[in-house]
Amino acid sequence: MTRLSLRLKAFLVRTIQSIFTLFDLYFSHPLPQRVSFTRKIKSTVSSIPGSIDLLFYTPPSYTKSSSKTVKKHLLLVNFHGGGLTIGHAKDDARWATSVTNEASAVVCSVEYRLAPSYPFPVGIEDCVSAVLWLWKHADEFNLDISKTAFSGFSGGGNLCYAVSIRLHEELERLKREGKLDAGLEEGKVVSLVVFYGSTDQTLSRAEKDASNPNLIPTIPPFLFKLFDESYLSSNPDLISPLLSPGIASDEVLREGLPDRLVMINCGGDQLLVEGERFRQRLKGLGKVVDGYVVEGVGHGWDKKPTWKGGDKKRDEAYAFAVKSLNGVWSLV
Repeated sequence: MTRLSLRLKAFLVRTIQSIFTLFDLYFSHPLPQRVSFTRKIKSTVSSIPGSIDLLFYTPPSYTKSSSKTVKKHLLLVNFHGGGLTIGHAKDDARWATSVTNEASAVVCSVEYRLAPSYPFPVGIEDCVSAVLWLWKHADEFNLDISKTAFSGFSGGGNLCYAVSIRLHEELERLKREGKLDAGLEEGKVVSLVVFYGSTDQTLSRAEKDASNPNLIPTIPPFLFKLFDESYLSSNPDLISPLLSPGIASDEVLREGLPDRLVMINCGGDQLLVEGERFRQRLKGLGKVVDGYVVEGVGHGWDKKPTWKGGDKKRDEAYAFAVKSLNGVWSLV
């Protein structure tokens, strides 16, 4: 497809997808929390200038007070899904609500720039820029950045791995070149929460489908084609750890990823096998990887409007992930 054709198709799909999201966020009960406040920031890491929005969800106990007597709030940075081509930072409002209800944590969902206008690696660099900005402005928002965690769904799950690795590279570069901003307090990424994230871009969609005999198709092939042609239009090397963390070197994974992770995969997903393979590999490297496979569901099952019916499997998965996060936060 031409770049113009990709943009037109992406615009159409985004419009349709936003309608389904509206049904979920405004007509499916119980309703999730609304955005508490937003900030617009510049993407400082990307070579392509631009701005991105940060959406904040805060717990009932939230206060901006920087008084030493007031406990700082934990920080979870979230990356939405959509093949890095569609989707919005509001898509994960239900997940953010689960976190703010059960933890004294602020959730910041990043509205990174999307392909095909901004292909790989712009979205990753936008998210790294967001993390650095949050760390620099931690006092303003009363955040404990020594306990930063990332979360993401689908393409956003891949971003969890990629942003963690790219952030490590950026910090090392700044230190090496003596350019670490004096106003930046370096935080620490202590956990990733990944919902059905991709880990191996070298595999074709057909190979991914064939790997799971219990496949439950939920995304039509033309959408996968749109995602792949849009995000990969910069012709990157598919073995890059920022695209395929599942085949990255042991050194990259040891240094670039935190010691504790949560992985929630779908039993009927084309990404199941590569995700579970990556889980075992990380465990073999000494990482602690919580999580499980949600049986009987396909990719993105938790994003469907439920009206008044609710979704028990979704609620259980979110509760498990928050419990695991709280466990990590209590240890560090």
